[in-house]
Amino acid sequence: MAKVLFIQPNYNIDKPNIFLKSAFMPIASVELATFIREKGNHEVIILDRNLHPDNKHLTDLLNKFNPDIVGMTCYTSLVIKDIIGVAKLVKEKSNALTIVGGIHASIEPKSLLDTPNIDYIVRGEGEYPLLEVCSLIDKNKADKNHILKLKNINYNELRPLINLNDLPVPNYDLLEVKKYPFPTFYTSRGCMGRCRFCYNRGRNLRFYDTDKMITLITGVLDKYKIKEFTIADDNFANLSQRTTKICEAISKYNSIFHIFLRADQAHDKVIKELKKAGCWAIQFGFESGSQRILDFIRKDTKIEQNIHAIKQCKKYGIFVDGSFMIGLPTETESEMNQTIDFIKKYKPDSVDVKIFKPYPQTELFDYCVKMGKISPPKTLEEWIPFCNLVAGEPNFSKIPTSILLKTASRFSQPDPLLYIKKTLLLLFRGHADYALFKVKNILAHKLTGKSGRDYS
Repeated sequence: MAKVLFIQPNYNIDKPNIFLKSAFMPIASVELATFIREKGNHEVIILDRNLHPDNKHLTDLLNKFNPDIVGMTCYTSLVIKDIIGVAKLVKEKSNALTIVGGIHASIEPKSLLDTPNIDYIVRGEGEYPLLEVCSLIDKNKADKNHILKLKNINYNELRPLINLNDLPVPNYDLLEVKKYPFPTFYTSRGCMGRCRFCYNRGRNLRFYDTDKMITLITGVLDKYKIKEFTIADDNFANLSQRTTKICEAISKYNSIFHIFLRADQAHDKVIKELKKAGCWAIQFGFESGSQRILDFIRKDTKIEQNIHAIKQCKKYGIFVDGSFMIGLPTETESEMNQTIDFIKKYKPDSVDVKIFKPYPQTELFDYCVKMGKISPPKTLEEWIPFCNLVAGEPNFSKIPTSILLKTASRFSQPDPLLYIKKTLLLLFRGHADYALFKVKNILAHKLTGKSGRDYS
């Protein structure tokens, strides 16, 4: 039996903030941990550094658990700094193999493999490669000669994508569920879109077994008396029977939830089912009020579909969380103003306007490199400042930087009315105790910078 410690790195270890920075559970770790425990009877623990950012907690756990493997998930963000620090600490305090997976490992493997204290990376889906490494540990064959023969390890050939129907139901008992603002669920992998700014483009869209997803979601709701959750698929709902079945199962609970949806999937039947199930808010990636920009980024949606999505949500009383980007390559000030006009005219309940930043292995990243606006980082350390580029610089658009910054700042302040709307909705659905807890937690954060107690 192998002992595996999964670590979710801290999103920004220089400014750890439990209340704001632990909104999403480390579901990738939960899925991997459940898989290797059920398929190979291995011992697993998950540590979320966003809940426990202090190194003493990690050191104590390494000493007590003495893992054979420490696994981390890396994506192109500020988690990179914590990954470097954790890998160093692991090597100082244990004999564990350090293995890093996730999207950054898949698209920028060299930067991780060239980093001290990281033994191996896993490209693509990690369930079977990790299970095979655990099996080698069981057989006392976990040396480089054997591990480097496995598919998906380092630069080795990738195995076919997993049949998601074969995966066990993720075990949320591996997490400190009550320490998160709300549980997170994924019911699919991949995305139907082909957006030029997204690494997820072209990935096969696959769905988890519907009955297993219903078992997972309702089981967590029942066990932990959940009042609020999110389904974080890039695009959760459509006209399929799958959506109908999941919504019917969730509708038996008196909970509220938030989802992400493409505007072209905001069909009347879908929005009506979501509302009945308890969906209180939907985030749409509207991106721009300019059709030319939408076509340029290959969003495959029309302005009319974005307008229709807002109207559909308002019809059924679902809050619209609109996500937009400005400063895209080739974008003009006039086109940015079309976005502002769209927001003013159609009034999403919440607006998030971000300045475009290119991510590796996306078409727009390559476009920006070709423009001479950026140079790809050569080391993992160089990716840290790249992930935290000063807003507006470099400027990839034709918009003056000062105007770009002013526009983004204008929409960057949180809307207090949204908190009021959400609290009233919770009260209306009979969750007075939970609504009071959320208000107290928000006030505690505003006054002290710390979150309040766990809700139970």
